[in-house]
Amino acid sequence: MEQHQIKSIGAITKKENLASVEDDTRSHALVLESLYPFPGYHGTTVPDRTDPRSLFLVTKQMYDDDTIIRAIRQVKLNFPHYFDGAPGRITLFNEPARSIRIKYMHYNQVGDLVSAFQQAGIQFRREEKVAEYISLIKITKYFIVNPVSEGIYNDSHWKEMYYLHMPVKMEWKKFEEVSTSIKHNVEDKNYDAALTHMYDETGVLDFVRIYDEQSCQGKLLFIRDKYLEAIKYL
Repeated sequence: MEQHQIKSIGAITKKENLASVEDDTRSHALVLESLYPFPGYHGTTVPDRTDPRSLFLVTKQMYDDDTIIRAIRQVKLNFPHYFDGAPGRITLFNEPARSIRIKYMHYNQVGDLVSAFQQAGIQFRREEKVAEYISLIKITKYFIVNPVSEGIYNDSHWKEMYYLHMPVKMEWKKFEEVSTSIKHNVEDKNYDAALTHMYDETGVLDFVRIYDEQSCQGKLLFIRDKYLEAIKYL
């Protein structure tokens, strides 16, 4: 594949531990919080120790991505505080649910943000206690990534985030199996992996997303080679 900068909407799929927010959000909407946004990474400056973590405003209806993206755009026009929002698909009580994933928002500003989304036509599930559980999460977002070596891209906005190009799509269950096997064969196991896809003029591009604050090109190439070796047998 010819390497070039990719600017594209796409999606990232991962598993995270979610639970209802314990801090006061000044809202009656159901707000879940990601407890460990990069569960495979255990570095000393792991970003899931920041406060607050990624938040998920759980919607009442199964809105499609375009509806949520339009609402985010509308809210950002007048909302006085910066935030990053994206459509999110999660599981809740073993059922699929839709949400708006929010970053860079203080807990005490969430109530105003919920009100702004309600004015934009989005309805939310009522607040309730949700104990910690593991959810498969799919976030639709916009990517800008740059090639750094063969089959490896770096996020333009997050230098610790890398994308390893894969020639085929992996289903989540197989991805988990392969990822676990690879971690057993890597000396430095301190990184987090997720599935990602983007688009260019040729169609859909598949990637493994790696989060690693201490990564080097050799480690990334080794991990990519291990995935390429494994997918030969898919």
